[in-house]
Amino acid sequence: MTALRASVAALSLLALTLHATAAEPRAELRAAKPGDPPTVEIGGVDKAHLAAIVGAKLTAEEWPRVARMVVDEGTPTEAAKKPPMAGGWSVSGDALRFEPLFPLVPGTKYRVFCDLAAAPRTKIKAEPFALAVFISKPPPGPRVSIAAVYPSANRLPENTLRLYVQFSGPVERGDVYKRVKLTRDDGKVIATPFLEIDEQLWSADGTRLTLLFDPGRVKRGLVPREEEGPILEEGHRYTFEVDAKWRDLDGRPITSNHKKTFDVFAPDDQPVWPDDWSLMTPRANSDAPLIVKLAKPLDRALLNRMLWVTDAAGKRVEGTLTVGGGERVVTFAPKNPWAKGDYRLMINATLEDVCGNRVGEPFEVDVLRPIPLKPVIKIAERPFTVK
Repeated sequence: MTALRASVAALSLLALTLHATAAEPRAELRAAKPGDPPTVEIGGVDKAHLAAIVGAKLTAEEWPRVARMVVDEGTPTEAAKKPPMAGGWSVSGDALRFEPLFPLVPGTKYRVFCDLAAAPRTKIKAEPFALAVFISKPPPGPRVSIAAVYPSANRLPENTLRLYVQFSGPVERGDVYKRVKLTRDDGKVIATPFLEIDEQLWSADGTRLTLLFDPGRVKRGLVPREEEGPILEEGHRYTFEVDAKWRDLDGRPITSNHKKTFDVFAPDDQPVWPDDWSLMTPRANSDAPLIVKLAKPLDRALLNRMLWVTDAAGKRVEGTLTVGGGERVVTFAPKNPWAKGDYRLMINATLEDVCGNRVGEPFEVDVLRPIPLKPVIKIAERPFTVK
């Protein structure tokens, strides 16, 4: 919305009349207040024609015959044949108004086609006209960089399932698997270490990419692992590299390439046990955070949404959760100072470590080293008291 706000503040609007009339139509962008998505208003239309359209009480199905807005791509003939954008048309004061269902995109060309004479139940005599509308992009911000790669530890288990690449801003999404490389300490480049899927795994804001190690080569006993070998092997060091030629949405390369070097140790098949966590509780009437020291690193993205705090009545406590310490420390800072009483740290039982082991449940079971399981419900709890 920031980009849209900046665009509306510095509009570059091109209005082209294909058929001039006595009162030349013009297009303007209007926003009810700063930050709101703009609507498109067509001014310079004969007031008698507008009154006739109001009296005709056009239905949503009839409006496209009179006015429609399209994405202006291809030749004029091709643009004229495009389906109308979703939204609602109406008469507002001395203008036709179009309110898009979805916000207009800065840098995209649009075209409005109007044929007032086509309005049903009217006798309007007017030539059709078209207006082109363009919202310029705001000046580009700082170049995008790689903020971090997770897990952030420099030692990872052999059966690590995924890596997260966190960018400082959105980047292009095509050919992502050609932009990353995994190299072993003996110089061997690991071929296709990541599961290459068409539905690339991006966060909603487009700044975090999830790369899944090929599970067929991670889980022991599967054919791909037996034939091609594991991706990560205990005792070796690896370097994960992101290409500096990766471009942001403004077509600029990221600030630099990024390398993460890590050693690999034995596979981790142990479930996540919240009872093994250490809680440092705050004092009453303070806004000091609850500090949770985890027994081992957990999945960063899941930690951010699978832990929360409730009070004695079971009401969720508002506050901010922060993950740090190599994904082994979680802090929860309340919005309001702590009151005396009993609280609970709530843990969604689908929370995983970096190897896919969940609360009370291993990702895979070694029959030679069985892991004793404890009964775990969908939500685990760690009670604590603020004094």
